[in-house]
Amino acid sequence: MVNLEAKKALAKKLNISYADIAYNDLFTDEDLQYYVNQGAMQAYDYTFWDFAEHSKTATLGAGDITNGYVAYPQDILPSSIYYLTINGQEFTKKNFASFKKWFQDNPTDQGLYWAEFKRLLFFNKNMASAGQVIDIYGRRGFRQLSGDNDLLPFSPDTDNEESSGNEACVLFAYAEILASEKKKNPQQAEVEIKKARAILDLLASQQNQGHAIEQSKNRPMFDVPNLFPTGVNGNASIGTFNY
Repeated sequence: MVNLEAKKALAKKLNISYADIAYNDLFTDEDLQYYVNQGAMQAYDYTFWDFAEHSKTATLGAGDITNGYVAYPQDILPSSIYYLTINGQEFTKKNFASFKKWFQDNPTDQGLYWAEFKRLLFFNKNMASAGQVIDIYGRRGFRQLSGDNDLLPFSPDTDNEESSGNEACVLFAYAEILASEKKKNPQQAEVEIKKARAILDLLASQQNQGHAIEQSKNRPMFDVPNLFPTGVNGNASIGTFNY
């Protein structure tokens, strides 16, 4: 679905003619565009969708090493970075205050650590050099729709490839209008919101099912204790899920 299709779908729900929108006394094309963006943004922010994954690559300069930080990429959302490497080595994220305190007390430490603060990414400059590549993986921010052919979030590649998530975008937009001063129908707005959320919950569940088969190696957050050290025959170990 493209932006123009979404505005037409919204107009249809409002029982108005998009072809004659210029002569509509209640809604303008700018109004519909605003609400489509609001609805699409709500659907986009509902969960961390796979299509929202984003990465950035940069080369560290001498000033970056001196400072021990680089600026947060503008199109990656704050606190969304889940993987960062420098020179191909993975750095582990730490709390910013703990990060600063640790290197005050241990200025020559060689741990592969990083932290973030106010749109800045701090890293252990002992383990980085000018000219090395930093790779950052996180979540892209929502991009406002404006052109007729701009793709809605749930058509990440082409207009003809989409999911019901785009319908959720339109439903959220419709709910925003129903709750506005022009329509003053908050009860029906809640009904439309529930419809939109039901669609997104189903899509999120399907996405999570796909991720459930993934295995993460050597990451403590995925290591669980052996809760059942002996089996029914007294020596079989069960319940260990360390990958």
